[in-house]
Amino acid sequence: MTEGKDEQAVERRKHKRFKAKSGTFKAANVEGEIIDISMGGFAFSYLDNGDWADETFDIGMLLGEKDLCIEDVPFKIISDCAINRGLSITRRCGVKFGKLTPKQLSQLEFYIWANTDVAEHEGEVTAD
Repeated sequence: MTEGKDEQAVERRKHKRFKAKSGTFKAANVEGEIIDISMGGFAFSYLDNGDWADETFDIGMLLGEKDLCIEDVPFKIISDCAINRGLSITRRCGVKFGKLTPKQLSQLEFYIWANTDVAEHEGEVTAD
């Protein structure tokens, strides 16, 4: 048997990703809906207005249910690609968290619990 096609793809992520039920990301000139999130990063979709540069370090904010807000979240863009073209362009952006404070890590654990289906996978969210 040959390697490659026949083998399952190896998961490279350190943290399990959870599909978001709700949540918004805001930074500089962009705002988008969170698609999925983990303790290591997240993906969000946004409408491309041409005002946001790729591959930059930046600070943003995560907003969730019941006025949940995590401010001054450091991140780095890992990927950014168009997922829909038409009258407006929708993009999907993959983000890696920078160095989070202990308070932000605790807030992130709660954010994931409150805004995803993590309850179905109880015990899987850890800051390790």
